Amino acid sequence: MTKIKPKIGLALGSGSARGMSHIGVIRALEAIGVKPDVVAGCSVGSMVGASYATSNLNKLEDWALSMTESKIRTFLSLNFNASGFVNASKLQKLFEHTIGLESMTFEEMDMPFAAVATNLSNGREIWLKDGSVHDALWSSMAFPGLFPCVAMDGKWLVDGGLVNPVPVSLCRALGADIVIAVNLNSDIINSYQVVDEQDEIIEEEPDEEDGFWNKTKYNFQKAIKLISSDGSTVKSPKGIDVISNSIHIMSSHLTRSRLAGDPPDVLLQPRLNNVGLLQLYKARDCIEEGKACVERMQDEIKFRLDLAADSKSQ
Repeated sequence: MTKIKPKIGLALGSGSARGMSHIGVIRALEAIGVKPDVVAGCSVGSMVGASYATSNLNKLEDWALSMTESKIRTFLSLNFNASGFVNASKLQKLFEHTIGLESMTFEEMDMPFAAVATNLSNGREIWLKDGSVHDALWSSMAFPGLFPCVAMDGKWLVDGGLVNPVPVSLCRALGADIVIAVNLNSDIINSYQVVDEQDEIIEEEPDEEDGFWNKTKYNFQKAIKLISSDGSTVKSPKGIDVISNSIHIMSSHLTRSRLAGDPPDVLLQPRLNNVGLLQLYKARDCIEEGKACVERMQDEIKFRLDLAADSKSQ
């Protein structure tokens, strides 16, 4: 009996800079003969998914590998406002000019693709499957505090990671018989404990040559002070780690809950706990870990695909 190939869905999860690991996952899947038929993405997963679904993954990889700390600095504004501290307009223009998605629609894509976003008014999950790819991508990635929300069809949309960080359900809705999901939030929570400031020497303000990230952390540390229960001042976690780890905690718990309710056939979980929220300059390491993750799970992937083919052929 001839086996019928199952329709393979790839669900690419949220994870900020860690999302470049998705590139490595796709490369490694194709290297073992696994080519997805449909793709669903959330947040940065939607960026990678859209690039793949339009045959622009090479351009995205080149763009990611070109990122340095100094280049990332040009996209950030440390003056918090309602729009967030990432210069979204500047980042959008650079990304879309580089990848070539400025005016593309879903109908022009090379394979079925969809992104997930969140309705800011009622918290409902929104599936974006038609119209402007530009609007869908930046709606899916509009994490509060980082990127501004996007107006679409009379609704304000924000990051899909708030409701469905790894869109397995959306992949199945696109017609996938078997879903390979990539969870970037499995090992990203760091550990912090309260330390009295008198127990550690307070560092002087870094000079410009000390590096952008050290100076950024110092500024956040000055701005964010913790007070203990007895009213004494204690040392706060450094800088952007406060925001980063808060996002990580929320994403990790929500991801586990959603995956328990709607498990994929194969779950890939790259080891990326050393990659911070905006550390795009670590793209090369992320891509290599994405490849390594697939290699570790290669036997399981082939087993699940064979099982799905047998089931479909019956």
